Amino acid sequence: MVGVTTIKTFGWKPGATPPPLEDHSDAKLRLISAYLESYFPAILVSPAQTRQRITLVDGFCGGGRFVRDGQFVKGTPLLFLEAVEAAEKRANQGRNQKLDIDAEFHFVDSDKDHIDFLHEELKTHGYSAKIGQTIFLHNSKFEDVFPTISARIEKRTRGSVGRSIFLLDQLGYTDVNLEIVRQILRFSAAECILTFAVGWLIDYLSKNPAIVQRTAPIELSEAQISEFLRLKADWGGRYVIQRLLLQHLKFRTGTTFQSPFFLRSQKARKDLWLLHLSHHVKARNVMVDSHWAINNQSLHMGHGGLEMLGFDPKADPHNAPDFLFGQADRALMRERLAEDFLKRLHEQHQDDRLPYGAFVKSIANETPARLADIADVTAFLVSERELDLRNEKNVERRASTPTWKDTISLNRQGRFWSFKD
Repeated sequence: MVGVTTIKTFGWKPGATPPPLEDHSDAKLRLISAYLESYFPAILVSPAQTRQRITLVDGFCGGGRFVRDGQFVKGTPLLFLEAVEAAEKRANQGRNQKLDIDAEFHFVDSDKDHIDFLHEELKTHGYSAKIGQTIFLHNSKFEDVFPTISARIEKRTRGSVGRSIFLLDQLGYTDVNLEIVRQILRFSAAECILTFAVGWLIDYLSKNPAIVQRTAPIELSEAQISEFLRLKADWGGRYVIQRLLLQHLKFRTGTTFQSPFFLRSQKARKDLWLLHLSHHVKARNVMVDSHWAINNQSLHMGHGGLEMLGFDPKADPHNAPDFLFGQADRALMRERLAEDFLKRLHEQHQDDRLPYGAFVKSIANETPARLADIADVTAFLVSERELDLRNEKNVERRASTPTWKDTISLNRQGRFWSFKD
């Protein structure tokens, strides 16, 4: 397979021992588990709600079980199923009216052995009666079965109400074409979790016709490939390519919010993006919070303020800081974020007063900060008289937590204002 020959392949066979779980895959599973655990409390907030429709799709599901240190580890299909059961049980604690999570699951894999293995796993865990009812197994390429799944989602969506999560854990970077991602993001409240082998793409990129053809699903033009190859030869060019690739994916998929954090494969010594794509800032917040929950397993390169991929191409790439979502990173992030807030307000907004919620949305893609972190930094700058915070009636607020309807501006009496020129 051109361009991805170094990516290790593994498989499941009925009756055989499942494959070993490698470090980056273990981190991926724990990240998805943390994400699902936080996801449902974030959307099930109304005590009057009695039903929540959701469709969960695993486009490259595998056999549903791994082995690690002599122990069996559940794969993503079982994580999906158990997360919904746990969420429904938790949501109904103390409720007068029962809440029903109306979930449908689609597990897709082009390898029949994988689907057969998963079928046995589901039976072992007591899901036999749901197969073909709310659990659907597809022995197919994801792109081939996507129209069928898409039609079911549209049928299940009532009055534009209905959620969907697509996990597309592709092996390399070309198994999912961007047109499908665009279609996914057209669904109401859809989210897409996409793995993208950015390290392999950069390493194997060339003008070889076979390589150029292979990049067709991600819609890179010949001009872009030429530019990436030129940058690849420059000092620090690899990081510039990453930034341009991220901008390309955002533009081509039409997503509003994304979190391009790395899961580094120490064994392969290459970088794997786990991209979360959605149109909702709170959905992105759930994913960012999940990266913090598995700290020191996720990674991003940057100082934690704004413009995390805004590297100086002349800088030493070996000295690009690694952000590992730990306590030390959080302290540095808050410090840099406070400084970057003030700079951004001055450079792009100057004397303008703007809605706090709009400002948060404008910077969300540039930082590993959660919404709570951004609110804390804002409150700190208000207490330091660097920011002026006002409510909807334009009355100055000194409360510690800003609301989304508040407005902010630089404080003319602040220290930053005195030195901004």
